[in-house]
Amino acid sequence: MNSSRANARRNIVYATAERFTAPVLASSERVAEQTAQCPQVPGLLEQAMGTGELPMREDCLTLNVFWPSDTAAPASVGATGTTTNLPVLVWIHGGAFTNGTAHASWYDGSNLAARGCVVVTINYRLGAFGFAGRSDVGLQDQIAALTWVRDNISRYGGDPQNVTIFGESAGGCSVLALVAAPAAQKLFARGWAMSPSIGQLRAPSRADQSVQLLLDDLKKPSLDAARDVPANHIIEAQGRLLRDPKDIVTMFSPTVGGDVLPADAHQRIATDARPLVIGTLRDESRLWVAVNPNAANLTEADVRAQFAARFGAAADDAWAAYSRFRPGSTPAQMLAALQSDESFRAPAWRVIDGRDRAGTPTWSYFFTWPTPVFDGILGACHGLDIPFVFDNLDAPNVEFFIGASPAHRHLADTLAGALVEFARTGKTGWQTTEGKRTTLQIDERNDVVVDPERPLYDLWNN
Repeated sequence: MNSSRANARRNIVYATAERFTAPVLASSERVAEQTAQCPQVPGLLEQAMGTGELPMREDCLTLNVFWPSDTAAPASVGATGTTTNLPVLVWIHGGAFTNGTAHASWYDGSNLAARGCVVVTINYRLGAFGFAGRSDVGLQDQIAALTWVRDNISRYGGDPQNVTIFGESAGGCSVLALVAAPAAQKLFARGWAMSPSIGQLRAPSRADQSVQLLLDDLKKPSLDAARDVPANHIIEAQGRLLRDPKDIVTMFSPTVGGDVLPADAHQRIATDARPLVIGTLRDESRLWVAVNPNAANLTEADVRAQFAARFGAAADDAWAAYSRFRPGSTPAQMLAALQSDESFRAPAWRVIDGRDRAGTPTWSYFFTWPTPVFDGILGACHGLDIPFVFDNLDAPNVEFFIGASPAHRHLADTLAGALVEFARTGKTGWQTTEGKRTTLQIDERNDVVVDPERPLYDLWNN
């Protein structure tokens, strides 16, 4: 990371909060005494990023600011700063709304800032601490962080009227949720959603069910009564509730029709006039299939049964289509292809279609470059675009994910360059989706393609 070209101020406290309650904005700028992540069980990517050993504290509502080294900024906390109006990028990390931290080295904003912008990376409460019931205080934390940016970022050279939010996975879902949230309406100008886990947006009935399951496990009658439960006991209860794979994505996640997101959130996402970029990767789910020890034993018959469960009478057509577009795939990789589209690509297509019908400006990218590590079994998997969008090719442990390739510089310049251009102008260097799923396919060379892999699209939309 080229930190010599950027300055950083880390661990700024943007808000405080009692357990299960809404955040309260910090009245003055101060830096936390200790770097800490919000309570969680670190996930696969978090372990790869080396954040698993960071201490955990409930008092975790902090953010980091990065700005170009040639831009004047406050010399000390509380000082008056510059009037330079640089575009602002606010990063919302992923992790299924149950893990992750802004302090991961892969999310260091120095190299992005050196391209001529101010970068902010935020923490927000996770799991049971952030998404117990309908209140979605973790989403309220994100809105509080954006409010802090509006009120303070000019001191770091940023333009509070030109804020772009971007995030990956649960962070990408957060981007879309914030587009729909009335309280965030005037806090950012545009969004960039990477592999958004749109299926995590849940119904109020599911929010009520999940909080009751939590309270039953804790043997408490209410969240108020659970405020004195040791944090590690809540994490242990959360872990027990997340053992069933079918329940994992909506056990703790934002609620459509809850306290933050209105019941018409999906329609608001479609009709919101702010520019939006949505990116997906070809092989999103290979990341999880590759680490599943049972995947190697899957037979074609096993996976065809999964296709039949999804597509019914069209299962044979679906198998033929996926075999055509994913040639040479093992049975496990065919299952990953199905799951990639079910969880990420098809929901993204529906958002794009909705916005195209509404005439709202939308761009798409499709990342197909396969990482060479582990003999290529990961393909273009979930999270692979993160080091490139941050231009953090030298971050600790990142080489174990992206390997060695002459394509690295091209990929970073494509994604980081497009993101900063989007933050600066509200446009990218390629066409909008234009009602025909026009997208930038990013690989060793880039191509603008129209209506890519249409047979797969039709499988999920007919």
